[in-house]
Amino acid sequence: MFNPSATVALGLTAALVWPCASTASPSELSFQQALALARERAPALLDAEGRVAEAQGAVAGASPWLRDNPTLNAEIGPRRQEDGARGLQLSLGLAQPFELGGKQGARRESARAGLAREGAEQQDAERRVLGEVAASFLRALYAREFSRLMRDTEEAAKNLASSASKRFDAGDVPVVDVNVARVALARAHAAVVVAEGEEAALLSELRAWLGLSLQEPLAVSGALRELSSLPVAAPTNTSERADVRALESALAQAEAELRLGRAEALPDLSVGVRYEKEVNETAWLGTLSVPLPVFSRGQEAKVTGEARVRRLRTLLEAARRTRDAQVEAARIRDMRRQQALEVLEKEALPLLDENESLSRRSYDAGEMDLAGLLLVRRETLETRVALLDSHLQAALARVQLAVETGVLP
Repeated sequence: MFNPSATVALGLTAALVWPCASTASPSELSFQQALALARERAPALLDAEGRVAEAQGAVAGASPWLRDNPTLNAEIGPRRQEDGARGLQLSLGLAQPFELGGKQGARRESARAGLAREGAEQQDAERRVLGEVAASFLRALYAREFSRLMRDTEEAAKNLASSASKRFDAGDVPVVDVNVARVALARAHAAVVVAEGEEAALLSELRAWLGLSLQEPLAVSGALRELSSLPVAAPTNTSERADVRALESALAQAEAELRLGRAEALPDLSVGVRYEKEVNETAWLGTLSVPLPVFSRGQEAKVTGEARVRRLRTLLEAARRTRDAQVEAARIRDMRRQQALEVLEKEALPLLDENESLSRRSYDAGEMDLAGLLLVRRETLETRVALLDSHLQAALARVQLAVETGVLP
């Protein structure tokens, strides 16, 4: 996360003006537009969508009534009898294998559960990716507003340096005040350079999440103050979070595969009919083929399946406990961030402009020295940055709460 503490020290010497919203250009994205674009172009979501399409193949493969196709056998050749007569021997057979023990039904259930698992994992990937996109967007928006603060700081530092020079020319202050003001201006300019660089870097990170190239223009629009209080929809009691539903589907798939493995102890039948012609004689025969399960009785599938079912049941119980803990942690963090933001906005923000204005007039009137003015501005700047940081933390906490409850818009 972008940490402004190192940059704040560079701009401690000037008055700040709270950033105003700017007019959005066509390349600017709002918070909701960024989420919508992520749903369309985020590489991780495109990959999840492709996995769902792949899982549909297993459902299609298990959908026929019978798994194996009928087999047609043909034999033909010359036949010579003992009396020297020659003829033709022909044999035609048609056989259809049948699975016993509900194997095909278990295979269908496994394929459908696999498709449901991939669908749930797609939704969980969307939940997580949108959370990352939202957090990246908020940090980029924070960097934009912080850059604006630093530019305002630089402008105020220029005014201070000009005022100090005029008072020095009038003989009101020593040359050290002029030098201190110039140093303050240099530090403010350096703060602008750092802040603008961080803003560009965060926009590049957002591009990666959105699947945009470096050539595509990108900017963010909106106000952190509004996004920090974005409402979070209450989760429905009838719907599990996507990652829990994915585990439930994985467990259902494992149980179906276990039933399939146990059914392998039953032999499959192959029923058919056979027509034979030998010289002048013909015959119709019914055929029945039954493999004897002497050595292979599905031992590997049963042992593996039982272990997998136990593992997934344990994992599912742990995932539900983890989900509850994550939701509660996100709820507490969101509540506390909102409380901290409310304290700063009600108790600190209304005094900042007044303190800045009074200290500037006192310095111009000679009632306050430069050190006192810089001390007031240091406190003003640190408070404004703390307020901006509190907006960011509150907005991030609100996004995290939406992610953990699975209701991110």
